[in-house]
Amino acid sequence: MDITASEKKVLNGISFNTEEIESGNLRESDATLLNEMRAVENYLIEKYPSFTFEITGCEPKSGTTRTYSEWYFKSKEINRESAFIAMSEENDKYFTVRDAFFGQIIREPIKNYLEELLTKANLPVITIEVSFWEYLGEEYGEEISAEKVLTGEIDAGNDFKIFLDGSKLPDEDYQAVMEKIKTCLQTNKISGEVYLVILSSCDGDFARDRVFSDSILL
Repeated sequence: MDITASEKKVLNGISFNTEEIESGNLRESDATLLNEMRAVENYLIEKYPSFTFEITGCEPKSGTTRTYSEWYFKSKEINRESAFIAMSEENDKYFTVRDAFFGQIIREPIKNYLEELLTKANLPVITIEVSFWEYLGEEYGEEISAEKVLTGEIDAGNDFKIFLDGSKLPDEDYQAVMEKIKTCLQTNKISGEVYLVILSSCDGDFARDRVFSDSILL
């Protein structure tokens, strides 16, 4: 069986059958992993054609209670130390794959929109961190709608962390600030979980200089 150098590297990180992997005479378990790896890679290429991917590792489902394997991958276009994760589950010899890479496409537009929205509401925004809890399948590729994700029409598990400059708030009624944010976001049909952090100043340490923090469920 023809195996590329990068495929051998990944398989050697999972399996102890080094000699068979190097020769290409794979055992059945390793051949299954190779087929799954290639299915995940093809899925990523087809779903995100503007990006170049490399599979870097795997946590197979065997020996765990998980019904899926976790495949680690990187994108040539994105400078990031940690790998992205794709989840692969076998169904009748067909692999169903889900991933959270879509966040790289819509994170910045959503962040900019929320910052503009709250700034217009006279809230002293320092920054907003946007993340997603869900892994989405092949139906949500590069054309995924940030608006539909924001409103929850596409359930991506929206998670927003909002940092405000407490020195620019008119008073210390932080519960009122929370309600203002909640009303503003709900009025604009934003869906998700919000974690509000108010710092003593815009230069404050995100951990040490908190004067208030609480969660909002939209």
